[in-house]
Amino acid sequence: MSLAKERLNNILLELPKYESQWESNIVLPYSRAYDLAIYNLNKVTKEQEARDKLKAELFVMSASILTGSVMMAAFATTSLRVLAGRAALHVICNNNLNRTFEAMRAASANKALMFAFGSVLDEAKKLAGKQVTSAVEGLVSSASIASAPTGLNFESRMKTFVNDNHICVHSFVQGVRDDGSLKDDDKMHIAELATKMPFCNPPQSRRIDENRLSQKMELLFYMDAVLESDKLVTYAPASGERAMGRDVEYGSKPISQMPSAANYPKAIAPKFTGRPFSPYDPGQRVEYNNIGSAVRERIDMLSRMTGNSSFYPEQNFAERLLIDPTGNAQMVKAEQIINRLSASARPKDITDVRMM
Repeated sequence: MSLAKERLNNILLELPKYESQWESNIVLPYSRAYDLAIYNLNKVTKEQEARDKLKAELFVMSASILTGSVMMAAFATTSLRVLAGRAALHVICNNNLNRTFEAMRAASANKALMFAFGSVLDEAKKLAGKQVTSAVEGLVSSASIASAPTGLNFESRMKTFVNDNHICVHSFVQGVRDDGSLKDDDKMHIAELATKMPFCNPPQSRRIDENRLSQKMELLFYMDAVLESDKLVTYAPASGERAMGRDVEYGSKPISQMPSAANYPKAIAPKFTGRPFSPYDPGQRVEYNNIGSAVRERIDMLSRMTGNSSFYPEQNFAERLLIDPTGNAQMVKAEQIINRLSASARPKDITDVRMM
């Protein structure tokens, strides 16, 4: 047996260990943290409407922002299926994930492939293009995946992702080994490239603080809910003898801009025209849906536990029950917290696994 084939065989023997290390040190800690975050979320959000809103595709938000490793960043990219929230779309797609892969110098549109091959993909294609193409067929499957915001579903998706990448790398290395058209020198070079692939560089030990990670996940769920709570209301003062100072609301619509955006909607006062029956041109104002006092208290607690100050202004007991203090300041804070958590978790290179 040639030295190159022996080297490739040794890599094949190591792949199951790499798979186990990814599962033990990333998949399972993330899954347990996610499950705890969901459990705490369900205890706090008693109202069905709020719970349904907060639970919709939560794993995408948490896994995408708290990437922690290239594996999580690649997994999050393949999971972006039904995102509607502007926070997720803006922070995840335009910021965190792109920066993760820029750090890898990874230009491929298939980010799942980047977890398998990383920055050595282009060089591997030059030496064994047909083997790369054959190996990645399983990573581009269009088969639908059953989605549910449960800890079990989250864990099973992550395990499937790791398994698929294991199969991909195994198929590639095995294909190179058995390819009679490749020279031994090229096979040896590919073996050296394989040792640099992200899949072949799992974390050697479990370094994730699951309790702290679950707190950050839960806080992110609420921050997304805060960002989705604003709406733009069109209104005008009521006229006539029975108006009693009330406004007439003509409708409302969701706001797509982030709070920090220069074009975030501003209040416009109705303009008096003096016309009979319609003496005002409508104005607009930003209003906020009340996410509930129990949720606000939990947000404050999590904000302090994760290194921030209280999220909301101080209120007495009656105010906490009756008055929702959410305003532009809280919107901006929510965006800042999401950005800060994403920056602190973003891996700096292919093999980096960030502490949570």
